[in-house]
Amino acid sequence: MIKRTLSRLAVTGAAVALVGLTAASPALAGNEGPLWYGDRGTVTFNDDGDDITVCDKRADGYGVTGYLERLNSNGTGLVYVIKEDDGGDSGCDRSNNGYDMIGNISHGLAVCWHGTGSCVRSNWYFDE
Repeated sequence: MIKRTLSRLAVTGAAVALVGLTAASPALAGNEGPLWYGDRGTVTFNDDGDDITVCDKRADGYGVTGYLERLNSNGTGLVYVIKEDDGGDSGCDRSNNGYDMIGNISHGLAVCWHGTGSCVRSNWYFDE
């Protein structure tokens, strides 16, 4: 009885540790997003082409800007790798800049509304 209980505790502890390690590490890319700025707009990373799609979701007179960003080489600030605006028309805009994000540098998404307020940022992730 005690042996069975200890065995179950060991399996549960190992599972919890694995989930903790997985949650703490950056995700691998594929398509990421959409990352929403409330109901105002989105940005999505497209693995096929390593670009972003930005969608303004409200006809409120303001657009949105989406970014693919990474940390600079010394890790003290952000570098905007791709910037794409959308607003004033129907549909979404997709960037087309030839950037290849493969490697061991973490990237993240950001979407900013052209009204007031801060940008919304995703977690960091790597490309596959």
